[in-house]
Amino acid sequence: MKNCRERIKVIIVHNTIAPYRHPLFEKLSKIVDLIVYYCTVKHSYRKWDLWPRSYDYKFKVLPRIFIRTSFGEFSLNPTIVSEIIKNKPHIIIIGGYVDPTIWLAFAMSKILKIPVIYWTEGIREPNSLPGKLTKPLRMLFIKKSKAIIVPGSLSKRYVISLGADVNKVFIAPNAMDNELFIKISDKYCRHKNQLKNQLGFRVKVIILCVAQLIERKGIKYLLQAYSKIEQEYKNVALLICGSGPLKTSLKELASKLEIQNFKIIESGLSLEQLIKLYSASDIFVLPTLEDVWGFVINEAMACGLPVISTYASQAAVEMIRLGINGYIVKEANSEELYNALKKLVLNEKLRIRMGHNSRTILRRYFSIDSMVSGFIQAISYALAKQRKHSLNR
Repeated sequence: MKNCRERIKVIIVHNTIAPYRHPLFEKLSKIVDLIVYYCTVKHSYRKWDLWPRSYDYKFKVLPRIFIRTSFGEFSLNPTIVSEIIKNKPHIIIIGGYVDPTIWLAFAMSKILKIPVIYWTEGIREPNSLPGKLTKPLRMLFIKKSKAIIVPGSLSKRYVISLGADVNKVFIAPNAMDNELFIKISDKYCRHKNQLKNQLGFRVKVIILCVAQLIERKGIKYLLQAYSKIEQEYKNVALLICGSGPLKTSLKELASKLEIQNFKIIESGLSLEQLIKLYSASDIFVLPTLEDVWGFVINEAMACGLPVISTYASQAAVEMIRLGINGYIVKEANSEELYNALKKLVLNEKLRIRMGHNSRTILRRYFSIDSMVSGFIQAISYALAKQRKHSLNR
């Protein structure tokens, strides 16, 4: 890295303001001269709340040309060109591949000979038409970037399969403000029974799922597994926090399965309200069929819960230690989900022990410091490669 008198100038181009990224950008800005450019404030399908503390880093939401298609919504922010020219960064970090703004930033990095780092969470080739059409772009980003940042082993394997040099791939494990969650959760966990009563559940065990109500989240398999649990163990309830097009059909499925203790709470809660749900609960489940990460697993672990998820979640593969803080099951498999749930529902001591282990694992391996370290390694590597390339010309 350059000496302290000349801090590295870094630009990050990010698709949308995601609250869980604030602590990363704040910490990174203390090490490098960082500015984050957002393509938009929030996507229409996201119901994120502002976090209950302010984060100190430089950012700007770029003027946006909104592009809506049958495949989704995209951002074109032409002023990213002038911002890059004006700021003359040493490094540009780009993420994603569908927003034209990312393409512009990548093109400018090549024109101005600024090393670019590609930041991706992808774990497999997308099935969508935009995903298939943009595969050449992803391969170009991977080939021409000086370094690549990924959150875990599944993403690393994926970019290598697309031709990435293993030496330029750096893992920055996805992290959030763990201590904020832990502090708020500890405040509410002392009143767990009271919180359950407020939710209308007079039961011993609440199983919680926080997810969009869409096919990809696999919630119908959770309902199928839970219905068997409820038949065998009456002192249990299922709580789902989420919004989406499947809300009505999921309620109909619950009725068909004769599920009694079941409730859906709309997403869009404040962070404190969401943490109250985690604190009232005893087991967390993400039955996803596909998630490039799954930050709800980070949240549940910070709130001291044992976690059950599937091999289709990169967060599960990276964060769940089998039998230590939870279980990983095959996706779309309600029987495996039922067996994992039963172990935890019937064993309070196991739930408590796994919940403690969740926090220990989170703090040790998935902290903001660990994530920032991965970024700094990638930045240092990219600058070294750029200097070597310049000397060889």
